[in-house]
Amino acid sequence: MSRSSSLASLIVALSLFVGVGAFAQKPATNPAPTASPQKGDNPQKIGVLDVRLPISVKQSKKFVGGLTVNNFEVYEDGKRQKIEKFIAPSQLPLNIAVLMDTSNSVKLKLPFEKDAAEDFVATVTTFRRKDLVLFATFDSDVELHQDFTDSQEPLIRAIRAVKAGGYTKLYDGVYRVVEEKMASLQSSDARRIIVILSDGEDTASERTLRDAIEMAERYDVTIFGISTKNFKGAGSGLVENADDKDLRKLCEETGGQLFLPSEKAELFRAFTQVALDLRQEYVLFYTPTNQAKTAKRREIKVKLVAAEGHSYHKQGYVY
Repeated sequence: MSRSSSLASLIVALSLFVGVGAFAQKPATNPAPTASPQKGDNPQKIGVLDVRLPISVKQSKKFVGGLTVNNFEVYEDGKRQKIEKFIAPSQLPLNIAVLMDTSNSVKLKLPFEKDAAEDFVATVTTFRRKDLVLFATFDSDVELHQDFTDSQEPLIRAIRAVKAGGYTKLYDGVYRVVEEKMASLQSSDARRIIVILSDGEDTASERTLRDAIEMAERYDVTIFGISTKNFKGAGSGLVENADDKDLRKLCEETGGQLFLPSEKAELFRAFTQVALDLRQEYVLFYTPTNQAKTAKRREIKVKLVAAEGHSYHKQGYVY
């Protein structure tokens, strides 16, 4: 082999090595939002801000189906917006990140959490091969164990292999998963979801709660949380009925929900409910009347028309 060929091979090998380690080592940055390319015959609108808004409507904890575009009114900063496109539930593929807390405080609960996560992965990946799931953890570090796949086996192997230890970098975990895995999916029609399994408050993140929320909102990522803070199955002596307000805020401001199981059976039911909720959302698209880029937060409100229930959706974004 010539010297030039050897040098080229070495460069390729080094590039591959750096790419594999990017998730664990790459420092978090704050990328500028980019416009999503349009598919089909529609030309790309360069420099035009478009908003995709997933919405779940529930009454008495049950999804309200059968709604049409006429049942929704969208307001941004108090001004009504024209809904340009409407997608009924269960039509879009799902890109789901399962993000598990493996800090030292979950050591006693970890076996139950792993069993429930396995059950969730099996449920999600059984029905449609177009849905993809990744598995990552956070403790003193944020680690990607299995990238997006539609196969159960590598996901379940990765879940079974994790161990508990270290501090709790919840916000860093959310920020990094969105920035490094979800942001690259922005041109896809797939819905972007993070399911967090955690037992407590963030103790070590460099990023703040607001950083995590705004990063998720920027890339239309809906967050569901399953808090085991009240979980009694491991006899960990936690205070009953204590609500994790920060985790609830993280979920609800991105359009998701928080579940607070206190027993093993409820933990499994919470994952089952999330799996069901993922396929029961409406998606609305609109082009804001205000196209000025001010780097200020815009508030989103959704009003239900001739329909009963509560709507869950992201509550704003920065542009």
